[in-house]
Amino acid sequence: MSLSRVFPLLLRSLLIMVLSAPVILLLLSVQTGSAVATPPPLTADEVARIETLLLDSAPSVPSNPSQQSLRLDARDLNLLLRYSIDVLKLTPQWAGEVALKADALNAQMSVRLIDGWSGLYLNFWADFVVAETSLELDRLRIGKLQVPDGLLQSVVSRLRDNLETNNAAYQDFGKLLANVERVTVEPTRMHVTLQWDPMLISRISEQAQRLFISERDQQRIIEHYRLINEVAMTIPTDIRAVSLNAFLTPLFAAAHDRSLNGSDPIAENRTLFQTLAIYVNNEDIAQLLGESLVDAVAPAKFIEVRLQRRQDLAQHLVSIAAISASAGADFALLLSTTKEAYDARYRSGFSFSDLTANSVGVALADLSTRDNDSALEMQQRFAALQSESEYMPEVGGNRDGIPESDFTALYNNRTSREYQQRLAEIQALIDARPLFQGID
Repeated sequence: MSLSRVFPLLLRSLLIMVLSAPVILLLLSVQTGSAVATPPPLTADEVARIETLLLDSAPSVPSNPSQQSLRLDARDLNLLLRYSIDVLKLTPQWAGEVALKADALNAQMSVRLIDGWSGLYLNFWADFVVAETSLELDRLRIGKLQVPDGLLQSVVSRLRDNLETNNAAYQDFGKLLANVERVTVEPTRMHVTLQWDPMLISRISEQAQRLFISERDQQRIIEHYRLINEVAMTIPTDIRAVSLNAFLTPLFAAAHDRSLNGSDPIAENRTLFQTLAIYVNNEDIAQLLGESLVDAVAPAKFIEVRLQRRQDLAQHLVSIAAISASAGADFALLLSTTKEAYDARYRSGFSFSDLTANSVGVALADLSTRDNDSALEMQQRFAALQSESEYMPEVGGNRDGIPESDFTALYNNRTSREYQQRLAEIQALIDARPLFQGID
């Protein structure tokens, strides 16, 4: 065969191989079955276990630097992974599990690409090995495709270098990893010792929060914040504190006007709660806007905001409402009960009054961000508020300041029938408030 005929044939073969490579890789990666079975919904006992894990890992004084030690077995790690997937609203498309070995951690993850009886999945298998003070990705398989070691390490290294150079959030996360003093992995458990740096944790928390705030949401926050300042400027200087309604009513009235003019009512309500939480807690609006935009707004005049004549109740309600509107009701409720358990162990004691304000905040945020119709209806109802009692039950008769030992004696634990009955009573009082009537 002449060269004039061989060369075109060879070129055509090479071209077919090049064009087919992505298809071949896709076929090797995508599978028709899931490597990890979709787990059932979390039970009350499992949620209580997560609360205990968070409580046991929290420093006794979060504002002080300290050495923290975390001990987690495979069951706990898988429980936290399941909860994280659930909170991020990735269920049931995503499922994952981990297993522990001597000086290694194996992780599996399945992502459903197409629904139906013959669904398609991306299945990942990753091996992490202990390397001094961290876990390093050692091997990665996607479906039937084993990622070559050299390519894997090159990609990981380049990605890390790029993030360290261009991403401030990752730079702080790198500092957090640098604070890890020791990592040990055994077949039964993983143990991590690290230095708790409250300022670093605060920065990472703020940066994580801003990741989910779009540029349009930042403009909404600026609008809410400017109106808060306008309301505060109208309050006479001899008045020390005002009701939460003094801000809720004008803010939601303005949000309703913007919604009728084309703005997204759910986004309006979500950012309203986020902005109001910053103001009521007397925090820096830069937490939501970042340093590049904070100069666009003048600091708002601060005045103490109260609910039932208590500043802490107003702070609880709007803080949990902001979290619930941003991250979901389940996560907000978990933080609420864990915070009260933390107070019972380390601070002023468990408070059913605080828990009531938290539950009201979750209910308000849920109805305000559920769908467009509900968001618009809540804007109208907030704009017409006359009294705090329209949404907040009276808490003066609660027993508060309960230390952990007394709480255990009264309720045994947070999954007991007695404690669940007390929560049901509180929820019934909330559901009976006029603001919540007539909304499905």
